[in-house]
Amino acid sequence: MRFFNPLYIVAILGLLGVYYINKEYVQQPTTFYGFADNKETEINQDRSVLIKEVLVTPGQEVAKGDLLMVVEHADLALKTKEIDFDIKTLQLKQREQKINLENEIRQLEIRRNEKIAETTHQIQTIQNEIQLNQQLIKDLKSISSNPSEDIIQTHPKIVSLQKELEWSLAPLDVQIEQYKKEIAALGIPVQVEVDKLKNEQAYFADEQKELSIYAPTDGLIGNIHGIEGEHKSSFSTLISFYERTPTLVKAYVHESLILKVNLGDTLQISSSLHPTQQGNGAVVGLGTRIVEIPERLRKVKDYKMYGREVLIELPPENPFLQKEKVVLNLMNTDNNSYLPFLTQSTKK
Repeated sequence: MRFFNPLYIVAILGLLGVYYINKEYVQQPTTFYGFADNKETEINQDRSVLIKEVLVTPGQEVAKGDLLMVVEHADLALKTKEIDFDIKTLQLKQREQKINLENEIRQLEIRRNEKIAETTHQIQTIQNEIQLNQQLIKDLKSISSNPSEDIIQTHPKIVSLQKELEWSLAPLDVQIEQYKKEIAALGIPVQVEVDKLKNEQAYFADEQKELSIYAPTDGLIGNIHGIEGEHKSSFSTLISFYERTPTLVKAYVHESLILKVNLGDTLQISSSLHPTQQGNGAVVGLGTRIVEIPERLRKVKDYKMYGREVLIELPPENPFLQKEKVVLNLMNTDNNSYLPFLTQSTKK
């Protein structure tokens, strides 16, 4: 009867141990921890501004294009006021010039009417004298003929007065016509200048619109760095903005595993508390130094650990929450195994 050799049991246990080591340290993925985060967008202006109105509050959800804050550039506001003043000055000057020309026309028309009235009165006096003489002559029976109306109108004094009136009115009429032309042409250069200023005003208005703060995408308001009426220097942060879903994972790989993680590697990501919430991400950044791993991301919280910072980009659609702790797995592609090596050794 053959007895069972205990060495077989030892050999089997050894093979199982080697298989376990092979499974745990060679075939299992590299696992480390991180938290879902979001790129914080700090919105600022490249010039000093005055905060006119704040339309949002921290933590508020906004849609792309929503107006968040109305700001005003001091120089733009001053230039706009200066242009308004220049336009009003030009328009006032135009009105004053028009009024002055209209006054000159009225003065000329008064002189013209006075001259006409004066000459008309003189002609009427002469006509009355002629008619009186006609009446006296008519009363004389020895004279049978009476002067006609044509004779009266062609009287030398009357003709002389009429010509004198015509000569007197001619320069007045010329000057009146000239002033009327100046009034008609007065608005042309002024309007050209006003249009030019209004174009500048529109340009500054467009720049002012660009100063207003709009939501770059759908997201959340972080912090508001200022209050209404406050002046902010150029490039000072006005609002911090986050997208609704995390855009990256900030993780720390243990210093003993840093050679296993490279740029471009694809990682499997899952929630530490809800493993069914999963997704994939790609490594887009690697730290340049070894740092202490935050307590929240250590396997043993009370034991200090050190590693390399790793940034993993998340797709826009992912199931993770902001600041949620996640587990990252990178499968080792090394196919070497202790088990085949050991098998070959035992065969020898």
